[in-house]
Amino acid sequence: MSGNTRNCSSYFDARQRDGEIKGLFFLDKTQRDTEGKRRTDLHFLDLERGEISDVLSTTPPDVPLGSTVVTCGNQVYTIGGKILRGGILRSLNHVFRFDFKHAERGWRKVSSMLYPRGLPEALAAQGKIYVFKGSRDCFGEVYDISGDSWVPLCVPSIAEYSGVSRPVLLDSSRSRILVHFSGDRYRSLYAYYYNDKSWVCLDPKFPYWSLTVGIVGNVLYVFHEISDEICSWKAYDVQDKKWLPVKWLTEFSLHQPFTAPVGAPLIHLGNDKWCMVWHSVTLNCFEYLIFRMWRNGHGGIYAAAVDGYRTSASFGSVNPTILMP
Repeated sequence: MSGNTRNCSSYFDARQRDGEIKGLFFLDKTQRDTEGKRRTDLHFLDLERGEISDVLSTTPPDVPLGSTVVTCGNQVYTIGGKILRGGILRSLNHVFRFDFKHAERGWRKVSSMLYPRGLPEALAAQGKIYVFKGSRDCFGEVYDISGDSWVPLCVPSIAEYSGVSRPVLLDSSRSRILVHFSGDRYRSLYAYYYNDKSWVCLDPKFPYWSLTVGIVGNVLYVFHEISDEICSWKAYDVQDKKWLPVKWLTEFSLHQPFTAPVGAPLIHLGNDKWCMVWHSVTLNCFEYLIFRMWRNGHGGIYAAAVDGYRTSASFGSVNPTILMP
């Protein structure tokens, strides 16, 4: 491990101020250590200044390709993934933990999942981690952080003929996880209430879903498509179960949409402020858009870009992983 572990803790404390997220951590595996092995570098992207800082270099033991990263409080977990054995990519059930407040400990292995999973979907809520997809043998499972133990997740009937779309989405104000299912005939939106361990169908015909999706209050936002000039958004009232018109008050264009991969994460910074962030291999930098979306009091949604422009921060990487706050 290299870097200042106290520095790691100070960056963690500085990422949020006045109830708003000001910076994001991300992991990068571009560099190699002195033995030629890929190492994991932790960096910090300052959204206000458009600057990237090197925080820490540490190599998790045996962390494979295609693992999923989940943030829970001051801890980060890498879950599952794939490894090449005998010329075949095989899924793993390994789980590792990193603590921002105790960075000197590095990555530590915790209890493995019940089933191997490659590229699983996962999120954290109330001291537990919920894992979906990535296994043909088990729909999902739940990790109790305090007990360091895993149990299977109850399976909804729709899972027998429909797959889980990426991503699953936390709706913490209602103590539930929103899960979109996509099948041959229908696309449906379900909610898993984790306190009751029960499933409820919210909308049996829910056509719009993407990797860029978020929720605040009663409104679910879905980034539907990118054209050469227009970003198209959909807004859905999860309480009244109806779609809302979205009107942009400022020009909102990526200008060079080919630099943004499909599925740039949507991050709620606080209040009505949002951020889309992605890494452009073409331009060798991180790019991000900060904008506001809010209910206009007339049955619709207003949206406006903050400062009106996209921001970039130079950084060369192959496949960085944003740690969702």
